[in-house]
Amino acid sequence: MKALILDMVHGGEILAEEYLKAGYTVECVDVYGIAKQDVKDELHRKGVSAHLSAPEGHYDLVLMPVHCPDMFLKGVTYGCKKTFHAAVGELSDGRSRIEVTGVKGKTSCCYLLAHILALDGRSVFLHTSRGQGPWKDGKHAIEKRMSIAPPSLLRLPEGYDTTIAEVSLGGSGRAELTILTNLAEDYGIAAGTRKASDAKASVFSEGRNIVPKSEIGFWSRYREGLIGYGGRVGVIGNTEIGKPSRIGIEYKGRHELELPGKYIHLQYIDTIEAVLEACSEMDVPASQVIEGLKTFEGVPGRGELRRSGTGWEITDRNPGISHMSVDRILDVLGRMGLLPETMVILDPVNRKVCEKMDTERIRKMVECKGADFHLVGDEEEQPSDKYVTLRLIKEGYQ
Repeated sequence: MKALILDMVHGGEILAEEYLKAGYTVECVDVYGIAKQDVKDELHRKGVSAHLSAPEGHYDLVLMPVHCPDMFLKGVTYGCKKTFHAAVGELSDGRSRIEVTGVKGKTSCCYLLAHILALDGRSVFLHTSRGQGPWKDGKHAIEKRMSIAPPSLLRLPEGYDTTIAEVSLGGSGRAELTILTNLAEDYGIAAGTRKASDAKASVFSEGRNIVPKSEIGFWSRYREGLIGYGGRVGVIGNTEIGKPSRIGIEYKGRHELELPGKYIHLQYIDTIEAVLEACSEMDVPASQVIEGLKTFEGVPGRGELRRSGTGWEITDRNPGISHMSVDRILDVLGRMGLLPETMVILDPVNRKVCEKMDTERIRKMVECKGADFHLVGDEEEQPSDKYVTLRLIKEGYQ
């Protein structure tokens, strides 16, 4: 049997190894031409050939990510074609696993949920775009970096009470609990031949599936019995940068509590809503949930706050930075009355990443909302007299 696997930067090498074990002759295609040479060399040692374009001919099985367009299959015929996430669903049982996907808020959702679940001594393994490793002593002990593409689910360790996995386009469809944080924008994928929603809906399993209440009507076309989140959290009084915020929550009764002032709280409200719904489904005690919220310090680099001279610096280091995520954080700063005193500094890190976002669209949006904008690499000097510096660092690939 012959298998052709397209795309070697979103877990294709993992699937190649799995199908070799199953007795297939495997060919891989580096469709984007950016796969690491050591990955290619390792596959070659195992008997897998890597190509820059698909070798013409007939294959029993073709595997490709949902975002990969069929135009890369020129000259190829096949008996069966599967997405990466469908293959992962067949190879994975999903026991004790929570999968989190969505357009925005995936990582913060994973971190907050891990923090709460670990408070009662539960062993938790966390796999996110920041890296993977166990949750220890209230922090994520990152041991290595891996893609959050679906095939990475096949390399998660066993032996933990709960594994929380952030996934990008596509999920296994096998998890015991899934959280779809939001859609935000149903953007095109696979050269415009598919929609993001088609891919993200694949995360839904026979277990419990949580989505925003406002999106239940949309997602119900893919799965019945969805659980809606939202309406449990209310902000009490005004929120000031760098100061604790008071919130009220509905969770096994009404509770008021204070969030520590180490992150932008309004940016996390939807995350808290989703996590409360997940905790309710798992019957986590209210005392444990409240303690988790009171002691959670945010995700490092995601709305992280620190003093800078006479003002504040907010850092958002994220592979998912786009006009949508920038719009969201600017709206939060607007609610706090900080936009006129804000300088947005966008650092795409390298050209490959810069080409993956519309910097001019972001620039116009920032300036339209009344904040100042600077793109790292621009010739003009960076102003330094603003009370708030919002540093957006887009790095890496999802």
